[in-house]
Amino acid sequence: MTITQMVQNQQQQRVNAFAQRTQSKPHVNPYGTPGMSLNEAEDYRKPVPVDEGVVRQIKQLAFEHMKNGYGVSDGEDISAAIRNYTMSVSPENRLSVSWTLNEIFHNEAARLGEYVHKYDSGWDWGRSFDVGILDGYRRGLDIRA
Repeated sequence: MTITQMVQNQQQQRVNAFAQRTQSKPHVNPYGTPGMSLNEAEDYRKPVPVDEGVVRQIKQLAFEHMKNGYGVSDGEDISAAIRNYTMSVSPENRLSVSWTLNEIFHNEAARLGEYVHKYDSGWDWGRSFDVGILDGYRRGLDIRA
């Protein structure tokens, strides 16, 4: 047996072993959040119900990014919050839950950006502004408007 044939034989054995393992289990994304199922992944971009406490936490993180980093951060805290909650739901719902929480975060960040821009028209993401502007901001409400 040649080296090429040996390599091909090993590759075929790995493919066969992988096929046998995956036939009995749902596919799990090895590059994403552990335990996240990719079954029916094509329709994951749909809002799904999430715990209201997590929603408050996500919106608070967006607020803290605006106040402490003028709308920018390394994203580690938001990623950890989303990942922690995502791991508490069933694998089939994890993609949609993750997408939903990301949408909530980005919508809140956009609202915060619009709010700041309303009071400081020259402001742009990452540039400093008077954070006192945020004293009148309430999640979901613009009480000064």
